[in-house]
Amino acid sequence: ADWEFTKRVVDEFKDRIPVLSNGSISNMDDVERCLEETGADGVMVSEAILEYPPLFMQTNVEATNYKRTCPGRLQMAEDYLELCKEYPPDAGGQGSGLKCIRAHLHRFLHADLQTHTIVRDAVVRSFSMEAADNAVKMVRDIHKEINHDPTREQLSWYVRHRMDWEEGFENKNPEPVPEKVFVEEKKVEEVEDETYDGGCGFSPSDPFGESCGVEDG
Repeated sequence: ADWEFTKRVVDEFKDRIPVLSNGSISNMDDVERCLEETGADGVMVSEAILEYPPLFMQTNVEATNYKRTCPGRLQMAEDYLELCKEYPPDAGGQGSGLKCIRAHLHRFLHADLQTHTIVRDAVVRSFSMEAADNAVKMVRDIHKEINHDPTREQLSWYVRHRMDWEEGFENKNPEPVPEKVFVEEKKVEEVEDETYDGGCGFSPSDPFGESCGVEDG
C-alpha cells in the first residue's frame, strides 16, 4: 500500500471525514506504524486477517521476537470447521457452502498445502464436512509427525504474490522447512463431482473457491 498517498488524503480531508488506511497490514506493529505514518483514523484489513483471524493480537510482532503467540493455523482451521457445523454457510443463501469452506481452509493452511500436496488434494476434494474434517486431521497428523512448532508460523497466503526483495517486506522469523516432508508429486486431478454454478459451487479453474466473496463462509 502507498501510505504516503494515504497521508496526503488524510491531510486534505481528515477535518471533514474519517479516513481509513487499507493495505500492507500483517500484524499489530504494522497497524501502529501505519497510523503513525499516515495519521489515519483507523485501518482496514482483508487478506491477512482471512488467513489469520487473531491478527490484531500481540502475535508475530517485534515484542514477541516475531513468534506466533496465539493459536496456530491448524487450530484456526479446526475451530472454523466447528463453527461451520454450528452455523452452516448454506443457511445464508450463499450457494454451495462447501466451496466457501474449502476457500477458507486454503487460506488458513496455505503454508501446509504448498509442501504437502496430498493434503492439498484432500482439501480440493472436500465435498462434505466429513471430508473437510479428514483433510484437517491429515494436517494434524503431519504436524505431530514432524514436531511442528506453531510459534514459528508466519503468514503465507497473504504474501503469496510478494517477493523478498519487495520494499518494506521482510520475513523476520521464517518458518523452517521440515526435515521430514510428506510429499506426493502429483498434480491435483480435475474433479468433476460438482459443476460450477456461477456462485459458490465447484470450478476446476478455482478449486479452492478463491472467487467466493470475502463475506462468504
